[in-house]
Amino acid sequence: MPPSHQQQQDDLFERAVQTHSRRLLAIARGIVGNRASPEDVVQQALMNLYQHRDRYDWREPGGLMRRSVVNEALRILRQPRMTAVADDQPATGGAAAQSPVDGMIDQETVAQVRKAIDQLPDHFRAALILCEYEQMSYVEISQVLDVTVAQVKTWLHRGRRQLAERLKDYMDSRR
Repeated sequence: MPPSHQQQQDDLFERAVQTHSRRLLAIARGIVGNRASPEDVVQQALMNLYQHRDRYDWREPGGLMRRSVVNEALRILRQPRMTAVADDQPATGGAAAQSPVDGMIDQETVAQVRKAIDQLPDHFRAALILCEYEQMSYVEISQVLDVTVAQVKTWLHRGRRQLAERLKDYMDSRR
């Protein structure tokens, strides 16, 4: 007996979660920083999708899942903050540091950039994370954030400018 339509939907959903969960967690972590648990953001977004899984085509779920995580992260950020959650993820760079001092400087720089990103308005931060870390096009970002491409460009420009202003003193002190 062939699997039911519901069983096929469940299998496709489960496969989509397994395939995309690490990327979704990175997106959530980038948007909420230490102001909420990225794991909780992803879990809530996936629960919402699962409850309505029959509405979606699970053969190409990446965009749908990204959008759901971004929307959930932004929803949580709009709520009043109760407590800050510690950043339990180690700051890792792409290349190994040459010396312990280099590693400390790299970690300090990562911490300063994270702090500056956390201070950006939610919509600037979301656009920057999707563009810089997720390598999404302006069109893809506009679809995920449900705004025009022109709005995405404006948010990216203003977000980068604010980020540079917030990091200026730190970068000047390193010279």
